[in-house]
Amino acid sequence: MRPELYKHIVLSGGSTMYPGLPSRLEREIKQLYLERVLKNDIEKLNKFKIRIEDPPRRKDMVFIGGAVLAEVMKDRDAFWMSKQEYEEQGLKVLKKLGPRSS
Repeated sequence: MRPELYKHIVLSGGSTMYPGLPSRLEREIKQLYLERVLKNDIEKLNKFKIRIEDPPRRKDMVFIGGAVLAEVMKDRDAFWMSKQEYEEQGLKVLKKLGPRSS
């Protein structure tokens, strides 16, 4: 499964807008993969495929994702807390969202 994940890296957020970041990230991931997984066997590196998607609107993707999630969840009361709930319970109100995974 892990090799498949390397083919689907998507950059998002404003800090990914630095010039040259996608190519630098690809170069560094390949180098780490060569050292840690392939144990410096350069011939096997040709089979390693990586794809980094850098959509032009990626600086706004985090906000867009949050907006889409809010739209999907807007009618599900269990996913929301009121200001009153927060003021009365503080951070304990988050327990209604379920157990925290660590």
